[in-house]
Amino acid sequence: MRLALASSNSYKEIGQQELDSTLANRPLKVAILVRVSTHKEEQKSSLENQRNLFTQVCAENGWEIYDFYQEIESGTHSNRKGLNQLINDAKENKFDLILSKELSRLARNVPLAYQLKEILNKHKIHLKTLDGAIDTLNGDQDKFGLYAWIYEQESQKTSNRIKHTFRTKAKEGEFNGSVPPYGYYLENKKIFIRDDYTPDIVRKIFQEYIEGKGFDGIARGLYNEGIPTPSQISGKANAGDKWHGSTIKKILMNPHYTGALVQCRDTKPTITDSRLLLPVSEFVIVENVHEAIISLDTFNTVQDMIISRQRIRPQREYKIFCVNRKFHRKRKTLSW
Repeated sequence: MRLALASSNSYKEIGQQELDSTLANRPLKVAILVRVSTHKEEQKSSLENQRNLFTQVCAENGWEIYDFYQEIESGTHSNRKGLNQLINDAKENKFDLILSKELSRLARNVPLAYQLKEILNKHKIHLKTLDGAIDTLNGDQDKFGLYAWIYEQESQKTSNRIKHTFRTKAKEGEFNGSVPPYGYYLENKKIFIRDDYTPDIVRKIFQEYIEGKGFDGIARGLYNEGIPTPSQISGKANAGDKWHGSTIKKILMNPHYTGALVQCRDTKPTITDSRLLLPVSEFVIVENVHEAIISLDTFNTVQDMIISRQRIRPQREYKIFCVNRKFHRKRKTLSW
């Protein structure tokens, strides 16, 4: 067998020659992903700083900016609007190069990083990170897997630290959420009963359910009365004025209304896993932390009614209910 091989050029050199030939008569079109993890005020300036930095880099290299893809969420998530749009545009070959500050801005877990790598290889899209770790324009991608693994490990360590902090704060009676239950307001990580009509609405919801109304019926009544929804009370930007049965059910099953904080109920074993419900024995429960809106007896009565009204399903269902300030898991085997 005879193979006609290039006598002097390596595959890396050949690839670079093909790239140079293809792009000889036009500047590189560049897609830029800028990302921060949270909506915190101090991170807003980071997005603008990233944009300015990349604009300068493109100008210095004579590259044309195709578009900026902006995200405000964790890089461990695979279903991200900005990244999804960037990938879709890459598949349509709308640009030649992706610029990112570092690989972790694109992906902070190994499976997502390699999924992205396969897409870029298939569509001949180049990737360059400003930290110098990845630069496929120069054939430098040997450490792609190493950096993907390092960033995933960093994310996992950060996640573990945050979990530990949340559990510690929960045990101290601090409310871990950013939005308090309907009828309460949040101040210095503690929740207090609002001095308005909302606590009475909570009591009304519990009473109407005990009297026989269903989730949807209660929701319909509140909507007809023009009562603002929890989203409206909390000031969410996309808040709607329509009450839903799912909202009513969430209120009826919220043990915080009894004056106890019940937190750390689920977890993600790793940053790439879905959230899982923990055993009740691992919940962080602190009693008498704040003023109750609903008595324990009323809450327990409603939990029993919710369980008894569940539509019969051919599967096991698990429900959480409260008895004498202790939370238990109750298993029901249901059949047709």
